[in-house]
Amino acid sequence: MSISAPRYVRAPVAHLGRTFRDLAVLQREFLRRSTAGPLAVIALAFLSVVITVTFTVDFAALTGTSVMGAFESPYRSVFWTLLMLIVTAMVGSGSLADDIGSRSITLYLSRPIHLTDYLFAKAAATGSWILIAAAGPGCVAAGLTAALGMVSASTALTAVGAYLAVGFVTAVYFTGISLAFSSLTRRSLYAGVAIFGSVLSVAASSEVVSGIVGNTNVLYADPNTCLNSIAQASFGLPAPYPIDPATSLVVMVLVGILLGMLAWWRLSRIEVVGE
Repeated sequence: MSISAPRYVRAPVAHLGRTFRDLAVLQREFLRRSTAGPLAVIALAFLSVVITVTFTVDFAALTGTSVMGAFESPYRSVFWTLLMLIVTAMVGSGSLADDIGSRSITLYLSRPIHLTDYLFAKAAATGSWILIAAAGPGCVAAGLTAALGMVSASTALTAVGAYLAVGFVTAVYFTGISLAFSSLTRRSLYAGVAIFGSVLSVAASSEVVSGIVGNTNVLYADPNTCLNSIAQASFGLPAPYPIDPATSLVVMVLVGILLGMLAWWRLSRIEVVGE
């Protein structure tokens, strides 16, 4: 028997891969936003869009009007944009503000996770919720109308593709807005109010200014008009567009990316714990 003191050796620490760390942040952020408020608004979006599209497609089949126009009908209402704004404010306002307010961001941004990884994971989680709310209801409605025999399977698949295209643009735009405002404050409430107020004020003012000066180019600042133009083109409608759909798509995606870069710059100014 040895009388010498035991020697304790710490086992080597296994470092997790970069992808695993990114997915961990994404999963945590996604699950953290699955509360009653956002789920209720998303359920309302599903209910309203599915009912509207189903009845509109049925009416179009009976009257011989454009079925694709019936699928595109939700985008003509300001109510759809308001729903997207509410979802964005609920799931995106606290994405960065909560971590800034609790100072947990100083731990996140310390090694081994990088700022780009952190922001990408936050954007992916927020964008996933917005994409579910923007494209999910339309895809369900297209599948339902095909199951009920109102439209053919090929027509339903075409509509699903159009819904996903418009939903992706919507997710990029509103995710950028939510990240930008959430990075500028410690309170998610302030970020939510800023998200809601800024988009509504820009949309309303662009409509007024466009009417006064008689220039439709001002409408590129209005997300509701841009999304309506993109939706009409995605569903192949021959209706005259107030603005060019391709330019609208570029503007919305570019605005979302630039606002995301603004959030990156804002977070890069935060002091973090040493390596």
